[in-house]
Amino acid sequence: MQADVNRKLTTILCADASGYSRLMNHDEGKTLDRLKTTREVFRNLIDQYGGRVVNMTGDGLVSEFSSVVKAVQCAVEVQNKINQDNLPFADEEQMLYRIGINLGDVIIEGDDLFGEGVNVAARLEAMAPVGGICISGSVFEQVKNKLPREFKFLGNKEVKNITEPIPVYSLSLTETPETRHVMPRHPETVQEEKGEETDSDASLRAYVKRQASFRRRAMTFGTIIFFLFIINMATSADYWWFLWPAGPFAFILAVDAIRIFGQGNRSEDWEERKLNELKARQRRNGR
Repeated sequence: MQADVNRKLTTILCADASGYSRLMNHDEGKTLDRLKTTREVFRNLIDQYGGRVVNMTGDGLVSEFSSVVKAVQCAVEVQNKINQDNLPFADEEQMLYRIGINLGDVIIEGDDLFGEGVNVAARLEAMAPVGGICISGSVFEQVKNKLPREFKFLGNKEVKNITEPIPVYSLSLTETPETRHVMPRHPETVQEEKGEETDSDASLRAYVKRQASFRRRAMTFGTIIFFLFIINMATSADYWWFLWPAGPFAFILAVDAIRIFGQGNRSEDWEERKLNELKARQRRNGR
């Protein structure tokens, strides 16, 4: 590792407009004007809270703050302002933002910032709800008792190109009567909360759906091959011509079986039980 690399610990705020490409395709001129307006909102509030705009590229923005509390306060005010400004627009015409905030070590290169601290903030921004904010565990620890917000633990998320899972929290945009925070819970507890599904659950569900789709396809192809066999036996038992059309069906199923490893019981609730089985296995492995 190079000793002369200039580094520092700072709070990174990443923001990105949701549905920007769709809005540009609909009306480039109007969308560009609205983008300029929201950029001014960001610039003014970032400056007001003692931050610095690192760069603005397209519909995205990266800024830094020396204070974690000020960064979160700025993000909340930005979102409240932009969300309020978009109320007169129809849902499909709104230009709303996602924001992610991380406290981490960064590399300084001129006026720009690089490194894992920035990458985590960008990943948090992608996880944030439209019009909302996601923060890392390092940010949560600094602000949990200092801001009148309600924080919600979303789980320890695996992030691309980051070795360790990142504790992720969302927070309310409105003040609570008194400062409230939630302590981190075991991911298993979060996964089992009614109505919530983590990224891990969503991945497992997609995997199980592929297996269920394979089973349905196998039943359909098997039925077709069976009827071809019956017709073959009834018309020309001496020549098994049904093997020619059956071959491609069997090949497709074989490739799918190798790719998906579809297997399991034949009951109607197989998909749901298979999902639960995979989730239990994942928890036993400590994921």
